[in-house]
Amino acid sequence: MTAIIDRRNADFRVPRPPDIAGDEVPAEPDAPQTNPYTGHRESIIAEDRAFARPAATDADYIATAREYAASVASDLGFAPGEPVEFEADPTVTVTSEGMRVVSLTQTVNGIEVWSMSPKVWLHEGGEVDRLVGDTVSIPANISAKPTVPAEAAVRAAAVEAARTRTIHTNFGAETLPAVDISADVYERTSFQPRNDQPMTFSSGSFEKDITARLVYLYMGGHVRLVWLVALSRENLTAQYQAFVAADRSDPETPEILYFFDTNTYAIGGMVFRHNPAQGALVQTPFPLPADQYPMPVPPNMPSGFPLAWTEIQNGRLATDGNNCRAINGTTRQTFVVDATNGDGVFAPAENSPEQFVTNIFYFCNYMHDFFMMLGFDEASGNFQKVNRPGHGRGADPVIGQAHPGAVQGTANMSRSADGVSSVMNMGMVVHSGRHTANDADVVFHEYCHGVTIRLVGGMLDGLGLTEDQSRSMGEGWSDFFALTITNFARSEERTVVGDWVIDDPGGIRQRPYTEQYPGAFGDIGKRAGQVSGAGNADLSYRAVHNVGEIWCAALMQLTRNVSGALADRTRGYRVTWQAIVDALKLTPKNPTLLIARDAILRAFEAMRGGTLTEDEFTRVRHAAWTAFARYEMGVDAFCPNASFVGCVGGVALPDDVVV
Repeated sequence: MTAIIDRRNADFRVPRPPDIAGDEVPAEPDAPQTNPYTGHRESIIAEDRAFARPAATDADYIATAREYAASVASDLGFAPGEPVEFEADPTVTVTSEGMRVVSLTQTVNGIEVWSMSPKVWLHEGGEVDRLVGDTVSIPANISAKPTVPAEAAVRAAAVEAARTRTIHTNFGAETLPAVDISADVYERTSFQPRNDQPMTFSSGSFEKDITARLVYLYMGGHVRLVWLVALSRENLTAQYQAFVAADRSDPETPEILYFFDTNTYAIGGMVFRHNPAQGALVQTPFPLPADQYPMPVPPNMPSGFPLAWTEIQNGRLATDGNNCRAINGTTRQTFVVDATNGDGVFAPAENSPEQFVTNIFYFCNYMHDFFMMLGFDEASGNFQKVNRPGHGRGADPVIGQAHPGAVQGTANMSRSADGVSSVMNMGMVVHSGRHTANDADVVFHEYCHGVTIRLVGGMLDGLGLTEDQSRSMGEGWSDFFALTITNFARSEERTVVGDWVIDDPGGIRQRPYTEQYPGAFGDIGKRAGQVSGAGNADLSYRAVHNVGEIWCAALMQLTRNVSGALADRTRGYRVTWQAIVDALKLTPKNPTLLIARDAILRAFEAMRGGTLTEDEFTRVRHAAWTAFARYEMGVDAFCPNASFVGCVGGVALPDDVVV
């Protein structure tokens, strides 16, 4: 769902002198482009500056990245005298081709500037490749002192979060009932003496303790000091972020400027390997043997990979391991079986609560191992109880809750920063009587949300995908992996998601993801009746799931094109998967589709001379640009920000793209 409250002005454009020609659409993908919404450059390429500092450790790369960002402040758009401050994620991400990625966050007065989080790409050794992502000008005299107390902001956010709310899932609209908070007292339980004043309050009627801190929120043309308050409904069915004005002259009437739910509401051993329509329950080894994954095990995996999913303790096995703790959503208990002679089998009755728990456990572990082979490892923030090499934060296996019956949202995955477990809820689809835990489409889709949220923008807060286009891509990436992972071993390509679980051959999307999928980048923001083309009168691209279809359709076409360019379907899938995961690491916080497009193209370029020969790279680059241009994300496409406002499609290819 999109923002519930959003008082920012997405239509704002920085005034420009009338004698300067517009440069919104660059002639080449690497040409400097000014974001008319912030007035700052979206990327700075470093090849011509040869900016490099010797780097051997993460601290070296971070120091170089911060120094580089400060050195190009005037190129980005900062005026003399404006504060130029960046904090860095302490974890440096590494792509499969060795590119180091440092995630920065713009700060002023030690306070985060919300959503202004560029990334610096560095080559191994310390040479800067480029800086990508958004920054914005902040007046040097902006106040860092709130006039609204945090307690008042928390109360205002709680009132909004407690309202009766309609959530729009793949299964239709559902109602979250109102929460009675009349007796709640939110007591402050912790406080850190920093400028952004992070603090924690007791949960009251909410699921988790409430957190609050100061951030600056860009409104389009001006900036406000706000309290960012986070609250969660029962079972984490909804996780709200409330931006409450901290600079009002009347502190007794706090104003909510921006309010949204971070959850994704998508369709989302003896196990079903895909779903009951694709085969009966089958006894499957835990862990799954390496040769049953669509990716070969890369050389940098831990010895003995795939590692154990669960271990015998006191003669018993439980659906609880290093990667996932699967539980009954009602009893909150794992499924436990006896083990004898060093082995044991989870063999519950079909369609029993225990079988749902076993299936979600299987699917979550499968996805953990699949993405780990593509580089979503401990250092990149994956989901593990114990990070054996000591990288990352650990203590965050996925909590897979298989509810025996229906659950609010039907299926969802909470977002979380590295070191905090994400919660996946799987429940019964009421009108079909089928359970989402039994469908790979659903669980793979939801698990992928956890992956993309951690890789895009950095791992510190799990909020890298909050703007409309960014959240839409979260849905698109999830559909893409759900389809292509199962398609890998099939002779006939599946183009429909969730058809079994809702008992509808058309699935849950507006159209199948065939090569004829009708939507395109220029359709973003259009409602039903505005989308051109015969038979498209019922299409709408004003909601996150629908715009996500455009991104998934483009990635599906990308996979087809790359497979054709390499004349090898197996290799085409693997190379495309790797490029997309590498690109997620390169992509800054809250990207547009075009920024994510450029990250994928750069990921392919990094394979040049290694994974891809020079000739193969030339063909793959053409294949990639052709796929994006097919969906109006050519070099002449344009959008001012990551909202649904002002998207202009383009089908042109760069002049140097050749077959």
